[in-house]
Amino acid sequence: MVKKYTESENTVSWNYPDENIQVELTSKENYMEVQISSKEDGDNAFTWPHVAADQYYLPLGEGKRVPADDDEWISYLAQREVTAMEQLSMPLWISEKGNYCVMFIMENPYRTRMEFSAQPKLEFSVAHEYPEIDENKTNSYRIYVTENDPADCAKIYRNYVKEKGAFVTLSQKAQDNPDIEKLYGAPFIYLWGDNVISEENINWEAFRQALDSPVMAHLKSFSENMENGSEYENVLTDVRGQDYVAEYQKNVICSYISQALMRDDFWNPEIFTETSPQMDELLSDRNNELTASEKLKLHKWALAVNLPEVFCAASDWMNASTVDLLRDMQSAGIDRAWIGLNSWEQAYAKPELVEQAAAAGYLIASYDSYHSIHEPGAEQWITAQFDDTSLYENATVTKKDGTKESGFKNVGRKLNPVCSMSAVKSRMEEIMSNDLPFNSWFIDCDATGEIYDDYTPGHITTQEQDLAARLERMAYIRDNYGLIIGSEGGNDFAAGTIAYAHGIELPSFSWMDEDMKANTDSEYYIGKYYNPTGGVAEHFAKRIPVKDKYYSIFVDPQYDVPLFKLVYNDSVLTAAHWDWSTFKIKGATGDRMIREILYNVSPLYHLDRTEWEEFGEDIAAHHQIWSFFSREAAEKEMTDFEYLEKDGTVQRTEYGNSLTVVANFSDTVYSYRGTDIAAHSVLIEKDGTGMVYTPSLDSDHE
Repeated sequence: MVKKYTESENTVSWNYPDENIQVELTSKENYMEVQISSKEDGDNAFTWPHVAADQYYLPLGEGKRVPADDDEWISYLAQREVTAMEQLSMPLWISEKGNYCVMFIMENPYRTRMEFSAQPKLEFSVAHEYPEIDENKTNSYRIYVTENDPADCAKIYRNYVKEKGAFVTLSQKAQDNPDIEKLYGAPFIYLWGDNVISEENINWEAFRQALDSPVMAHLKSFSENMENGSEYENVLTDVRGQDYVAEYQKNVICSYISQALMRDDFWNPEIFTETSPQMDELLSDRNNELTASEKLKLHKWALAVNLPEVFCAASDWMNASTVDLLRDMQSAGIDRAWIGLNSWEQAYAKPELVEQAAAAGYLIASYDSYHSIHEPGAEQWITAQFDDTSLYENATVTKKDGTKESGFKNVGRKLNPVCSMSAVKSRMEEIMSNDLPFNSWFIDCDATGEIYDDYTPGHITTQEQDLAARLERMAYIRDNYGLIIGSEGGNDFAAGTIAYAHGIELPSFSWMDEDMKANTDSEYYIGKYYNPTGGVAEHFAKRIPVKDKYYSIFVDPQYDVPLFKLVYNDSVLTAAHWDWSTFKIKGATGDRMIREILYNVSPLYHLDRTEWEEFGEDIAAHHQIWSFFSREAAEKEMTDFEYLEKDGTVQRTEYGNSLTVVANFSDTVYSYRGTDIAAHSVLIEKDGTGMVYTPSLDSDHE
């Protein structure tokens, strides 16, 4: 039932009294504005519009072309809800019908979801909630009708962001921090090596002979209080009866020693009677003021100096997978890179790694997160541990039903970001007091759109406030420490704050399938978060195929459309989620390298010494082409995009007015303006001069 229908020159309005909803439509110069307001004092909801079309262009990550009659997309989306803030990289959708497109921009995308169905083609309805705790009771849309061209629609949205004063280019960001320019042409490389010491740093025969020494007894004394203590004791028992040390035993010993060295109670001057100049400097007058990095340095040298026949000089520990690997990368032509560490403790264990990376001109960052918090004393990972233990009870998110939001993987709880700033400041102050030359920082989850209404009495928080607090803490870390900030996801609400995003180009999706997620016997199993040597975990190193139904949706370039890049190429550097490095998916590496050029996407790798020896040549060869291109494209707007073949197998992008890319993902040669582009190759043209690039890969890597 409709009531109170009114018309004016440019506006019509009416009420739905049964739903307590008022609707107002206003004709603007080139769009229709729709405002849907709730008149309910309490919670309310309204569903509008219902959309049916021939094809959709959706900002699912970078962007997807979704034919309404495509069986794979029907299977994936039918009966599924897509949350606007989290699952769309930009709050819009584009519907294609005949010779035109209709684009909706959601101006208040909070608590908005798209509910898909197949009747029999894909359709969807858009539902919006108006919670009592949110004072904003109006949901707004802009509706544009355009020619049948998703690039035109993306440019309308780009202009909309500029109109709102929210667009910040990389060039503008670089004015505040010139290190931004180090991202141009830089692959993202997670460098692994969680141990403090590796097997090549130990003389194993001497180790066996020294098992009864006081220093070894001191090492063993911590076993009852360490997770792998009993395993370490069992290994020592076995080693006593052997004339060798097996590989598995070496791994256990290195892991145990690494953890023991990180203990605050490791230092004992009655045990470590011999000192070195490095130790003397640390102990001179600051024993009670040592930073975490300095304490670990003291412990390393204490062990090395007091058992010199067993351990090499502490300064050489882990060199092969850290500073030596960086030098090898430089020698191979990797002249710029972003280096990410698993945690800041990895930097404490090998400060020379951070120093070497910074000296090489690389960006060097640590992983960090303030999303989950674990029960004090039962923390399963370091980022979920906070000095202020009261946060667990006093600063976590409560759902409307009174229960707590569970943390990542249902461990612990979600920390309310509005209540987190003191913890952010405390953690960052402690980390940066170690005087390590970090120049970048990666903050998990803050740009994913995984945000919450918090109903906790005393700190009731809306999703809008949650998101604002996430942006505030990223900006605080960026501005107070001069760090280049990136985050997981990278949805566009964060584009003005961050410089890079991991996940826009290929999101995490292994959780959707039991074979990928949990079936360790399956060829599709993504892998365990573990490496016995402390290097790249199987989860990141194992190469796997992807089932057809997921390949079509997430990997197949035929369905890609660069909506995000058409808006933000010159604002944010993007990459895949760290689950899906460039080499992760069997049979897809070549096409992914081509796509990295076509869409100006940064390659992402996980490296230790073993992985570099296997993939280094392919990485270096791709870097020569991709990095050159990306340096040219990074500060340019992606000005155009088109499918040269309707099925999406051949695509063209344009950057600025002088740089063009044509990618041929098909199995046959494609001729473009007189140039033959081989199958699974890309043509790069600058100022009329072109080259065709076909990734040349080890057959095992393709």
